Amino acid sequence: MQKSEVSKKDKEQIVKLADQDFVTRILNKRLAEYYPDFSKIKKIKLTPYKHHIGKTGVVFVVGYEIDYLSTEAKNKSLHVFATGHSDNSRKAAFEKLTFLYNNGFNQGKFQVTRPLFFVDEQKGFFYEASEGKSLFAHFQEDDSLDLNNALKLTAGWAHELHHLPVDHNFAWPKFSVANMIPSPKHFLPDLMKHDKDFGQQVKKVVSDIKNWEKEFNKSLEPHLIYGDYHPENVIIESLVTDHLRMIDFTDVAIGDPMTDLGTFLQQVDFMGHRFFSRDKINQIKKYFVEAYFNKELSEIEANFFQRMNLYQAWTALRTAVFLFYMHKDDSVHALFKEVEKYLELIKEEKKEINLQ
Repeated sequence: MQKSEVSKKDKEQIVKLADQDFVTRILNKRLAEYYPDFSKIKKIKLTPYKHHIGKTGVVFVVGYEIDYLSTEAKNKSLHVFATGHSDNSRKAAFEKLTFLYNNGFNQGKFQVTRPLFFVDEQKGFFYEASEGKSLFAHFQEDDSLDLNNALKLTAGWAHELHHLPVDHNFAWPKFSVANMIPSPKHFLPDLMKHDKDFGQQVKKVVSDIKNWEKEFNKSLEPHLIYGDYHPENVIIESLVTDHLRMIDFTDVAIGDPMTDLGTFLQQVDFMGHRFFSRDKINQIKKYFVEAYFNKELSEIEANFFQRMNLYQAWTALRTAVFLFYMHKDDSVHALFKEVEKYLELIKEEKKEINLQ
């Protein structure tokens, strides 16, 4: 189904997130609700991080470095972001973020970035910046790099989310591998057109992944999951920090907690190969899983490995599809082989998470 074009009015409204006068007015009006000492903005610096304007979609992410005058006539600073999307997906993300912030993730070791307010006209929301860098930004070409503290926090954050009671009065979406973007019904015809034999192979793998998920879900109680757990969404001040903040809550849903573990493991594998040796990547993945379960791999039940590998396969497939549309055929075929290997581990009920 072809996407409809974004109206001129919607484009003009979302673009206002990068308009200094507009943003200054709205922040002067709203910030005192969240910062009691706020009086007025003295200076503001805008930094666009994402500003896509297309026929069928508009996406803006803008940072604002603010110098303001406090109610006690003192000069203070504040760093705020805004994100808007023409598909209105940011409204649900804001609501999920607010729920988590109000249910224990506003302090301590495991945090989320602080939500501020939603603006209907711009289809987006303002939130407090999370100071620090992504876990991925800390990756270095150094096999001796000690990531264990950050990995333990990252595993702990996921564990905390997975054990948060599900509020069934909240309209949580249900996670499904079939809802990947782009969806199989869109990318399979494109793959077939490009290479019919390879397209058929991918079609079978998509079917296998769906069937495995259906089988595993029969005996699972859904939990809250992040949905897109990877090193770029983990914000830390340093590798020896005592806390972290997560950003981007678009994909939070109810589903199998192993979705988050499998996604993170495969993303570490894919993102880390430019920085670390195979042995180092294997070590990172092993430590992360053991930190989550607080057990050695040998003590973890085989079913957990099957489910982690299912979502490693699914994540690798998603990445392969994106690379296909970027015309990186060699990488696509290499990743697809990994997908098949993960599925083989599931069939053989192997207690393994690494392929090499």
